[in-house]
Amino acid sequence: MTTPKRWPIEPGDSEARRFLREHPYFQGVADTILDDVVRASRVRELERGQVYALEGDPCEAVCFVMLGRMDAVKLSVEGRRQVISIVQAGELFYLAPALDGGGLPVTTVAGTRSLLLCFRREAFLPLLDRHPEMMRPMLADLALKLRQLGDLVADLSLRSVPQRVAGLLLDRAEGKLPARMTQRDMAAQLGTVREVVARCLGRFQDEGWVRVGRGVIEVLDADALRAEAEG
Repeated sequence: MTTPKRWPIEPGDSEARRFLREHPYFQGVADTILDDVVRASRVRELERGQVYALEGDPCEAVCFVMLGRMDAVKLSVEGRRQVISIVQAGELFYLAPALDGGGLPVTTVAGTRSLLLCFRREAFLPLLDRHPEMMRPMLADLALKLRQLGDLVADLSLRSVPQRVAGLLLDRAEGKLPARMTQRDMAAQLGTVREVVARCLGRFQDEGWVRVGRGVIEVLDADALRAEAEG
C-alpha cells in the first residue's frame, strides 16, 4: 500500500482521495463511491504526544492513519501506560466502538507527528449501509486485531519480562515494530517500567546478544534472543 512517506504534504480532499484510491479497502471501487467516501471524511493533523481521544469517551469517529503512527494505550490510576497496539500508516482505529456504539476501549496518542483521515460515526455507518462491499476487508482487519489482543494477553500472563524484551527486539529487527523506540516506549509496550527494560538490555549486552548505543539497539545474536524469548 502506498501512503505519504514524509512531510510536508498538502492535507485536503486531493490527498484524502489519493490515500483512499491506493488503500486495499477501496481497490477497484467506482469513482462515485470514492466521491461519497471523501465527502464523508475530514483530515486532522496531530503533533507527537497529542491525545486524539480518551478511553471511555463516546465514539465520535473512526479514523485511518494516513501518515505517522498512533499508539492505542491503557492508563492506570497510578499513571502507568500499557500500549495495546501501534496503529501504523494505512491502518484503521476505533472501528469496533463505531459499530457497537460503546465507549472507546483505549486512549489514542500520536506516537509521531501524524495525519488522520476521520469519519464521524453518524456519517460512517450510513456509508457502510450504502456500500456494503467495504465491510469485508474492515471486518477481516478487526478479526486480526482481536487475535493480536489475545496474543498480547497471553504474552503478559505467561512470559517473563526478559522473554518479552527479547521478543520485542526480534520484532523490531524484523520490521514488525517501529525501529526507533525509547526504553520508556518499550516498557509501555511490554507492560513494565523503564528501569526493568534497562536491566534486561544490560544483561543482553553483557551476554553479547545486543549492542546498546545512544538511541540505537543493534541485534548481534538473533538466535540467542529467540531462545530467550521462547524460554
